[in-house]
Amino acid sequence: MHRPNDLLEADVRDQLAADTLLDSTRVMVSASHGRVMLSGSVPTYEESVQAGEDAWRVSGVSAVDNELLVGAVGEALDDLEIATQAAAALDDSHMVPPGAVEVSVIEGHATLVGTVRRHSQRRAAERAVGRVPGVRGITDKIELTAEPIPSDVVDTTIEVSNVGQTIYLDGVTTSWFGKKAAEDAAWGAPGVAQVVDRVTIIPGAVGTGLEGGDRPSSVDVSVRPGERR
Repeated sequence: MHRPNDLLEADVRDQLAADTLLDSTRVMVSASHGRVMLSGSVPTYEESVQAGEDAWRVSGVSAVDNELLVGAVGEALDDLEIATQAAAALDDSHMVPPGAVEVSVIEGHATLVGTVRRHSQRRAAERAVGRVPGVRGITDKIELTAEPIPSDVVDTTIEVSNVGQTIYLDGVTTSWFGKKAAEDAAWGAPGVAQVVDRVTIIPGAVGTGLEGGDRPSSVDVSVRPGERR
């Protein structure tokens, strides 16, 4: 037997109001024979998801139709602005590996692509982007892998890529010390079987973060399969 509609609606409203992570001031609730519909709007996509989860927690709810809109009334954000804020949110998240996830936005709908090692990192990326104002939905195309990924080796002056368990280093540093530091960081990443170091040494180069004394201005490419020094 279903609970009376008015009581179920009241219980759902109370559940939403009790959630400190949710602004439910513009959420409307209606119920019919155990089926609850949420309408109105919330500031962020994450809150729309949270509202649906809250409704499911109420005893007597047999179905939830989440029709919530995302965004403040009258607010219009450009996709580029949303994408910029979403990228910054990913950078600020300590749970998302630096540079591992990219985001694009079309008509407020964000698409996440990239590679991480853990499901928790993928969920952290969703939550970070879901909090960005203007995001109306998320498509998560982030893949999980046990192989080394470029974000395992972080240096703003050196480009990192991988094929399978092989890490490739490209870019410029000012010293032999900087080159070796990047190489050692690559070998320290989980699952690495080979490092191909194509970093060029240019003493006095501007914008490099790995400094050191003068060294020869060119070096041979270093390939070290299955070896650590």
